[in-house]
Amino acid sequence: MSSRHLYWSEPKRFEFVTKAKKVENDRIILEETYFHPEEGGQPADKGTLNGYEVSDVQNEGGYIVHHVSSHDIEESDEVKGKIDEGFRRYCMRAHTGAHVVFGAGREVMGKIDYSGFDIGEKKARIDFETEAHVDRKKLLKIEELCNKIILEDRLVTWNMLSREEVENSEKVAFAKEMPRGEKVRVIEIKDWDIGVCSGTHLSSTLEVGRIHILGKKKLQEGVTRINFCIGDEALRKDYGEKRSLQRASSLLETDHGNLPRKISDLLDSMEELKEEVKKIQAFRVEQRIENAKRHKRENYDLLIQTLQASTDHSDIISHKAKDNVGQDEVLVLINQDKNVSVSVGVGEEVEDVSADEIIQMLSQDFGGGGGGTSKFAQGGGFKASSEEIKYLVLDRF
Repeated sequence: MSSRHLYWSEPKRFEFVTKAKKVENDRIILEETYFHPEEGGQPADKGTLNGYEVSDVQNEGGYIVHHVSSHDIEESDEVKGKIDEGFRRYCMRAHTGAHVVFGAGREVMGKIDYSGFDIGEKKARIDFETEAHVDRKKLLKIEELCNKIILEDRLVTWNMLSREEVENSEKVAFAKEMPRGEKVRVIEIKDWDIGVCSGTHLSSTLEVGRIHILGKKKLQEGVTRINFCIGDEALRKDYGEKRSLQRASSLLETDHGNLPRKISDLLDSMEELKEEVKKIQAFRVEQRIENAKRHKRENYDLLIQTLQASTDHSDIISHKAKDNVGQDEVLVLINQDKNVSVSVGVGEEVEDVSADEIIQMLSQDFGGGGGGTSKFAQGGGFKASSEEIKYLVLDRF
């Protein structure tokens, strides 16, 4: 290393005094630093140097570069560093928490590999390479195991292992691109998880506090992302869900234990009601067709009716036009749902009118298309309202 990086050995040190080794505009390199740079999925530490805000921290070729936009620090000056303790502790919880989650993932999903990790402002995520289908049941089991391990206060340790030793181990989880160097840093949660990691960590799982699994997302075939939050944010999520359960229980006038059964009964009732509503709607469509206005013509009766029926009732409309038309009747049913469609039925004794000719006439005047036989035809896509179609049919037939 080109300068001393002490955030690994003393991750809970938040103030320190050192000297500026190199200063170049907003870039400051210190003789030693406890600021963690942005790397390994962990964001850069927040804080100040001599009271000036550090906007970013990067590891550039082994040098930890602190970006400070406005300052009066010069080379060899004494510098007091102060790290944002709350943010650092959050990152430590999230990073140790990720190892807890990965260990739980192994228990629940079997063979998995590590694919990625990142800490956000309020949540973190870890990407698993797995062929297993991750459903809600598995997520709940992972969360249960995580919080069990947290409460067991398992020891968290870190040490350096040779690259060869890591690559030949089936126990150590690592990304495809490991940090450079002959030795790599390995984090171990006693009897639970061991993996290559460059982040800052807690000394025990109990310090994580709480893990709440937020959900999962399939990124691609064989890669599933699990989002989680830790500590105070996890507790907020837990209590938020509990409040929702209490409200649901109150609305349904039951307790938490009976809530699933109550909801199941309601869903069954809803399905029954839906079927009843469908029957009522179908009956109304049939009644409206039965009440089609009759217009006397020389050799037949023209019955025409406009409807506003859903696609669920298209079979009823077709059946009425095709099979329920009288022998000396022409039945024209115009339905306006999302689009306008027309069904035409012509009785067996009617010789002067063809159902297909009516559809073709409408297509010529209003676009759209369709067809059929002389006794039954259908069309749709007409650029006209149901009333415009009705009056055209009345005028021409």
